[in-house]
Amino acid sequence: MSQQYPTTPPPQPQGGMPIYNGAPEHTAYSPEKMLGDKAAQTSLIFGVIGLFFAGIVFGPLAIWQAAKAERMNKSATAGKVLGWLALVWGIGQIVLAVVAIGAFLTVSSTSGY
Repeated sequence: MSQQYPTTPPPQPQGGMPIYNGAPEHTAYSPEKMLGDKAAQTSLIFGVIGLFFAGIVFGPLAIWQAAKAERMNKSATAGKVLGWLALVWGIGQIVLAVVAIGAFLTVSSTSGY
């Protein structure tokens, strides 16, 4: 079976302007731009996760992804800032844990338990 195509042009509105039938068929979105967007989004996700869980791991990952996005001309300021905050927060948690364990061991050794 062959498909039949209309032989008459589509109707034109008053004034001779053509009817808009949707988005253009071709876009100018390069693969490099898509990779930059992905790296920026990934840095933001790593930064948010790092604030709540394992900041010492996810902070540097967020900073690395933000730098990768910026090399591809995509702004990733939020991911970079959250990455640095997560890294500092993770280091602070480790320091606080070491101080707490040291204080507990000091108190328990001097109290005779």
